Amino acid sequence: MKRDCPSLLAALTVGVLVNVLLRSQSAYWPRAGAATALLCAPLLAAIGSLFAKAWQGGTSPLLRLLFAILLFYTSALELLQFWNLAQRLYPGAISLTALCLTTLLPVIYLRRVSAISQTAHVVLCLLILAFGFMLLTVLPRLHITNLQMVPLQISDFATAAKEQLTLYPEYLLPALWPQQQMRERHHPLLRLAMIALWFDVGVHWILELFYGASMPNRIDPIHAVARCGALSVFNRLESLQLILWVMAITLKLALYLYAICLLLTKSPQRSTSIQLGNFPIYLGGLWILCALLQKTDIRQALQMRNAWTWAFVLLTGMGGAAAWLCQKIKRCS
Repeated sequence: MKRDCPSLLAALTVGVLVNVLLRSQSAYWPRAGAATALLCAPLLAAIGSLFAKAWQGGTSPLLRLLFAILLFYTSALELLQFWNLAQRLYPGAISLTALCLTTLLPVIYLRRVSAISQTAHVVLCLLILAFGFMLLTVLPRLHITNLQMVPLQISDFATAAKEQLTLYPEYLLPALWPQQQMRERHHPLLRLAMIALWFDVGVHWILELFYGASMPNRIDPIHAVARCGALSVFNRLESLQLILWVMAITLKLALYLYAICLLLTKSPQRSTSIQLGNFPIYLGGLWILCALLQKTDIRQALQMRNAWTWAFVLLTGMGGAAAWLCQKIKRCS
């Protein structure tokens, strides 16, 4: 089973961690985030589980097409978010076309599910090691006195909850995997949500220890902290960190492409690889979409994507509830 259908939980974990590490700005105070995470993590896991049940209960071709479009649009936003970050940190160093080629061409190697799974474990270990090494370099600059002792307001908890309830596609993708794979894991969605939110809260604690009261006003705070490290790890190893970023984004795009192929193929449960004919369409379509959206406000686009994702989940849930109700009526009759 593991050979025919390897676990993609590591790839989903890389996806949610990348969302945290490549965020452009801090959004909430960690004390409020620690409190809201206790509710938001089970809520996200429950939403993902309900979506999976509704999806496996039967979906229409329209819903499958809408899900594929959502993933394709998310892929373009991932590239644009990474490009905007690279433009801020290294102005004029890389063009959008070069970034698309550098990020998308390795996706061809990740055409098999086994390759995605194996690469995800490697990238996950590298991300953890890189973040741990960065933490060691800035440890002398972290001060307990920077923690803010002001009373939290209701608006602080609302801001933290709003940020943590961002519904990334990683919470919905397990609905597409074979059911046997999900049954082998104990509460995989809850584990994924807890890893994502508590890692996010931990990053905010580090940022508050570093910046203090000025934390919410910082742009690209994680990368600014890393560049201030005692060993200047980002200045000395910038090529390595860029390679790591590209590997993580490439892995996310490969996962999205595999999901899109599952959605658009006639026998999704038997598909364990991506057909080579799909790559030119995916690569060329993403490059064109990124070129059209390169002047778009990426933060507003991500917020709009989140709203569309919630609407899609609601629509799928309504369809699943209607299908379940119809089955009950037929059995009663």
